[in-house]
Amino acid sequence: MMDVLAISGLHAGYTDVNILHDLNLCVRDKEIVTIIGPNGAGKSTAMKAVFGLLRIGSGSIVVSGCNVTGWPSSKIVKSGVCYVPQVNNVFGDMTVHENFEMGGFLRSGDLSEAFENVYQLFPDLRDKRKKLAGSLSGGQRQMVAMGRALMLSPKLLLLDEPTAGLSPKYMEQIFTICRDVRDSGVAILLVEQHAKQALEFSDRGYVLAQGRNRFTGTGSDLLNDPDIARMFLGA
Repeated sequence: MMDVLAISGLHAGYTDVNILHDLNLCVRDKEIVTIIGPNGAGKSTAMKAVFGLLRIGSGSIVVSGCNVTGWPSSKIVKSGVCYVPQVNNVFGDMTVHENFEMGGFLRSGDLSEAFENVYQLFPDLRDKRKKLAGSLSGGQRQMVAMGRALMLSPKLLLLDEPTAGLSPKYMEQIFTICRDVRDSGVAILLVEQHAKQALEFSDRGYVLAQGRNRFTGTGSDLLNDPDIARMFLGA
């Protein structure tokens, strides 16, 4: 199975301070991979490094066989990677549909099929397409953010804490949508604090601590490892 994303020996961080130390990680085609770990472990830093938002000290980031290390975010988007940050991820004074239009800004031609695909993934938003995104609930705004990213038909979707602050109902709904997105052919790299729930539906997972790889395995393997449960899952 082809690697949509391959990170090798990555050292990266802010200004002259590295947060990530020799990080190795891959996401394969049609796979959900979750990164878990304690606060400050470098989870969101890894996501930002992939999307060209941080200084890369050394190592490589390869997307579908193309080395994108050091590329600006605008160029990485064109390579097929979309990023949904945890906060400030919608245009609140624009409607749901206008947010989706913004997501398709790099696409040429008729966007009707792309709109329909997104509304099929997020049926709750179809009737709210004329509402301002800022007026929606937290879960619905998260769906808008994901839908906008999917308008570009990416190869890889980066999701940073997509269930943060959501009710259990919306958390389960977001996880279900992630499976649907994967099944549609989009690989997902996910950073998530709800580690148990995320690993339950993930194909594989990575555990980071202090910016380094600590453990990796299938979602079920990590869930059933007593050391991981004790140190990272609150068991």
